[in-house]
Amino acid sequence: MSKGANLEELARFREEWKREVQQKLNHSSVPSAGPLPEYEIPEDTSSGTATPHSGPGPSSTTISGSPTAFASTPSGYFNNSTVPSAIRHALSIYQRAVQHEQSGQLDEALALYRQAFRMEPNVDKAYHTQEMLASISAAQTQSVTSAKPGEDVDQLGKVLQRAVVIKSGEEHGGVVTGTLASLIESFPQDLVFEPEDEEQPMHLNILPEEILIVIIRKLDHTTIERFAAVSRKARLLTLDPGVWRELVVLSYKPPQVASLESMVPVVTQYQSDFRRVYVEHPRVRLDGVYIAVCHYVRPGLSESHWVNISHLITYHRYLRFFPDGKVLSLLATEETAPAQLIHTLKPSLRKKGLFIGTWKLSGDVVTISNLIDASGRFPIPPIGGNNEPFARYSFSMILSLRSRPLGRWNKLDLTAYNSVDLENNNTTPLGLRHERPFWFSKVKSFPAF
Repeated sequence: MSKGANLEELARFREEWKREVQQKLNHSSVPSAGPLPEYEIPEDTSSGTATPHSGPGPSSTTISGSPTAFASTPSGYFNNSTVPSAIRHALSIYQRAVQHEQSGQLDEALALYRQAFRMEPNVDKAYHTQEMLASISAAQTQSVTSAKPGEDVDQLGKVLQRAVVIKSGEEHGGVVTGTLASLIESFPQDLVFEPEDEEQPMHLNILPEEILIVIIRKLDHTTIERFAAVSRKARLLTLDPGVWRELVVLSYKPPQVASLESMVPVVTQYQSDFRRVYVEHPRVRLDGVYIAVCHYVRPGLSESHWVNISHLITYHRYLRFFPDGKVLSLLATEETAPAQLIHTLKPSLRKKGLFIGTWKLSGDVVTISNLIDASGRFPIPPIGGNNEPFARYSFSMILSLRSRPLGRWNKLDLTAYNSVDLENNNTTPLGLRHERPFWFSKVKSFPAF
């Protein structure tokens, strides 16, 4: 190596050393210049397994940080007193490296990455954890302070988008975990749609992926999964996180969840894989009807002592849930076919055997209460003693939500059925000898949200 090269290397080392000394003196300050970068999703530490990291910088699976995350905290999460000073220093250097990488200064970013990892081997994991906490704190603070009385604001959407918003379109799928993740790893890098007839053109390949994703976002989840089964290219496109994040935001609202903020730890538990959240986290299906087909045998009359006549009685129970917490319960005989009856299940329906109540979901337990006969306009005898009809009793149900055997959240097991006397609030359990499970049947005209 020549003397000039040695001097140049020495000068570069001296400058790096000066910068490091200056950073130690100012380690408590967090750089605010430039846009905040995009961050990886933190690993799931509850299972005790670490997510492999392929390099010093952010991986292709990223989430977007909130620009107000650190501004909302007076001292910043990187200056938290619970974090050791050595880690705080490494975190500060790591953040500078990320900002340099985002601005295209790759050489400076690489040098800072190396410096941060020499100081703390797990600095990337600490950085992503702190960034997630900062984003969640900022989102929760803003959701409390910015909401106005009477304003219809989707607080769940705000919390999820600020706390665990995934960058759409990167590597086609964002965050994918579980069995599907291992399957995608075996896919080739460059995928295209291939025609069934090799001599025919494939026009889908002309459309940009951004346009295809916009089209996919207008489909329901069943159609999305059917399209994903067409080819490996379709599978990757349907894993765009924006598609499933929107479905989660629209679906998981009260009464599906106890509170809006309760979905943040759920999404974190699934490592921000919104598709798994939508598929695996319990939810009551609103895009159809739950139907229970019940039978019992009733002895009949016979003119001969040598012949016994038995009648098989069949009746149906229908449950239709609405996103505003209302539920319709209908008991109908086999005189009317289900195909003709299902489309009439609306809140305006008035029919013998129809009850209207409220529902909520807690875990996988569905509680239906205040089921009042729809033919009565008063829950108690009206004041004045007039002859208008009223309901003397209400009913309540407790059901267990299951996924059996194919499909998701398509079965309801009736575990308790009670009658409530509205005059004295006495509750009487009812027998479940003839009751059968409710099975879900999708109805195209019923909205899913």
